[in-house]
Amino acid sequence: MRTAGVAIAALGLHTTGALAAARPRVVSVSIKPAVLQAGGGTFEVSARVRDARTCRVDAGPLIPRRFLNCSSGHVTLRGHVPANTTEDPAVWSLSVEADAGSHTGHSRELQIEVLPREQVSSNGPAPLPVSGVDVCAPGPECDYGDSSESFQAWGNVAPEPLGDCAFAAVADWEQIVLQRQADPTLIGYEYAKAGGTENGLAQNALWSYWRSNGIAGVYLTGLHSYTTTVTDVQNGVRDYGAMIAELSFEAGWAFGPYSMPASLHDVVLDGFTPEGPLVVSWGETVQMSWEQWQDEGVGMWGVEASPHS
Repeated sequence: MRTAGVAIAALGLHTTGALAAARPRVVSVSIKPAVLQAGGGTFEVSARVRDARTCRVDAGPLIPRRFLNCSSGHVTLRGHVPANTTEDPAVWSLSVEADAGSHTGHSRELQIEVLPREQVSSNGPAPLPVSGVDVCAPGPECDYGDSSESFQAWGNVAPEPLGDCAFAAVADWEQIVLQRQADPTLIGYEYAKAGGTENGLAQNALWSYWRSNGIAGVYLTGLHSYTTTVTDVQNGVRDYGAMIAELSFEAGWAFGPYSMPASLHDVVLDGFTPEGPLVVSWGETVQMSWEQWQDEGVGMWGVEASPHS
């Protein structure tokens, strides 16, 4: 990173005519955590909305259906999941609705899984490769890429504004495309050698260092800039298997389960669903919405690299 379901109803709140006429949208929504041990526990729902006045979470008995003011564009609410006393996973669904008075907008359905008794251990539940991913059948609008893989954080731990996200993205790309596992210590050393600091590294400096010096023994041999349209995302993933992308956040914007500082952040884009792109960062795969991607995606590159310079 480089520093730089709640259903909503409007009741008696003053607003402008333009906002009342606008169609509200849920730009992004996330649950943290998405998987709980058999004993259940507390979770948090966060959503970023647009052109909405009030919100509420439709989560059945997990969260009271109370009305919240979300005219600021953000809403966060906590709920509680009961213990699972069965031998099968218990799955709870929820969604977020945003209301502007005459129109409403809805998020996709998210799920919380409570593990059965036999999966509980002293080390906690086994993490899922992907949580909150839009379920779809492989086809023109659905490509899960390598989202079943496990990734390291490479020293770039969410959501701290640590600048080595650029080198962490390269390490993720090399794992996905070249099946090479880099040494996290080496990634940190080479990041500092390239001139990276806690405030980050310029994008062009990443490309220059990767091409001239290599990163974890792999050298950049080709770089192709793409637009961030839906079509280019889909074509780029099919052509390259994985792309490197740059996101731009404003303070408080959600990314996965995290609330972000104002910053730039490099990720690997390796799949997509009808909901939006799948990106790898901080050792996990995050489902973005297309609208969130439109707001936050500022650059995308197809990469060619080889262990030989």
